[in-house]
Amino acid sequence: MDTAQTAKKPLISTIISMMVSPAKALKSSVAKVPWYFSVAVSALAFGLFFFQTGFDLYKTGQKGFSFALFSAGAGIAYGLIIIPLLGGILWLIMKLVKTEKSISWAISSFCLSYSGAMIYGVLGILFSVVLGWKTAVAFGITGVLWATGPIIATIREMTKEKSALGIVLATIIGAIILFSWSLFAAL
Repeated sequence: MDTAQTAKKPLISTIISMMVSPAKALKSSVAKVPWYFSVAVSALAFGLFFFQTGFDLYKTGQKGFSFALFSAGAGIAYGLIIIPLLGGILWLIMKLVKTEKSISWAISSFCLSYSGAMIYGVLGILFSVVLGWKTAVAFGITGVLWATGPIIATIREMTKEKSALGIVLATIIGAIILFSWSLFAAL
C-alpha cells in the first residue's frame, strides 16, 4: 500500500469514529489528524448543510439556483471561519478550568465533531437529488445536532471528565449554530 493510501485510511476512520465513538477518537487519533483536515471536515459539513437549505428553497420556487450555490459558499465560509472560531472560544473558556490541551487540539476536535454532519450532508444531497426530498431539516439539522455528543466528549476530554460543563456549553454552541443557520435561511 502506498503512503497516500495509508494516510487516507486513518483520516476516514477518524471521521467515522468521531461520529460513532467520539471519546475513543479523541483519546486515540485526533492528535494525529492535521488541523487543516479537521477544518476541511467542518467546511464541507456546513457547505453541504447550507447547500441543502438553498436547494430546498430552489425546489420550492422561493429562490433561484444561484442562491443554492451562494448558500454552499456561505456554508463553506461558515465551516472555515465560524466553527474554528467557536472552537477557539471554547478553548479559552476551558483555559479557565485549567485544560492542558492545546488550542490546535481543541479547534481540530471541535471541527471534527461535525463529521456526522458531513456524512448526513452527503446523504441529504443524495436523497434530495435521487428521491426529490427536501432534506435541509431531515438531514441537515440532524447532522448538526449529531455533533452535540462529540462536542460534549471534546469538552469532557478538556476538563478531565467533567460532564456538566460539557452539556451546558454544547447546548449553547448548538443553539448558536442553529439560530445563525435559521437567520441565513430567512434571507
